Amino acid sequence: MEFLHTRRRRLWWIYIKDWFIVIAMIILFFGIELVHPFHRRFSLEDKSLMYPITDESVPVWLLCVVAIIAPIVIIAIVSAAQKSVSDFHFGVLGLAVSLSLTIMLTDVIKITVGRPRPDFLDRCQPREGAVDPPLGLSTYAICTRSVTDPLLIDGFKSFISGHSSFSFAGLAYLSLYLAGKMHMFDDRGHTYKSFVFAIPLLGALLISISRIRDYRHHWTDCFIGGLVGCYIALYAYRQYYPSLFNSECHVPHRPRILMTDSDLEFWYPPTAESSSSAANSTTHQNGDIHTDPGEGASTDKRDRISNIV
Repeated sequence: MEFLHTRRRRLWWIYIKDWFIVIAMIILFFGIELVHPFHRRFSLEDKSLMYPITDESVPVWLLCVVAIIAPIVIIAIVSAAQKSVSDFHFGVLGLAVSLSLTIMLTDVIKITVGRPRPDFLDRCQPREGAVDPPLGLSTYAICTRSVTDPLLIDGFKSFISGHSSFSFAGLAYLSLYLAGKMHMFDDRGHTYKSFVFAIPLLGALLISISRIRDYRHHWTDCFIGGLVGCYIALYAYRQYYPSLFNSECHVPHRPRILMTDSDLEFWYPPTAESSSSAANSTTHQNGDIHTDPGEGASTDKRDRISNIV
């Protein structure tokens, strides 16, 4: 057991820089949250800003459960079924990169653009009898609510939708992870694979729609947020896994260390197919069949290494 624990520590230690970067992006996100957003001018006659403040259909805690906890649980189940420590590590690391990078970039965009939410005027509570200037637009100075009030500050953070980008960053990543495990593009045409791939994406889409229905975002906020989340999810997935068109797409990239044969067996347990291939490896000489299991296993191992890299 100590031997196995040593290997696990080696794997985590090699990628400690990646985890530090993830933590740094999360810390940066909380730092950016302290910055007041740009106060974009607006019109009191703009009907797209006249919606009432409503309760959230998907609060932040539920978003975290769906986009963080659920993917981790599914990745843990799949990697446990494969008895692969590396798959769990890289699967969760890729998810962490996707989510942390998304929330950091989303917050930068929010405070830079400063777009008012659809319920902005309800947050603002303009002075009684207030009207737009004869030339130009109104500013936050027309609001009776203090500019330091969190409700008004958040009212300038419509673009892009954080719920949309975050949900797609987590659930689109999960879709890619499952697609790799199913060999979705193996040219065999299994319809069930499409449904499994689409279920997490449907969850992210419903979360995005809820933000429009709750008057928290304009549809363009959710659309662009979803695109950002999907793009970052794909980027993070490809950092640690091959293309879905690769024959070894179910296996993560080789760790950034020199591995012995025993390390390879530990991090990349042979599949039933590869074991069968190794056991049945034969050489044909002068019409006779000579079984050479050692050579077959060695060749299979070399092939797996070359395909993973």
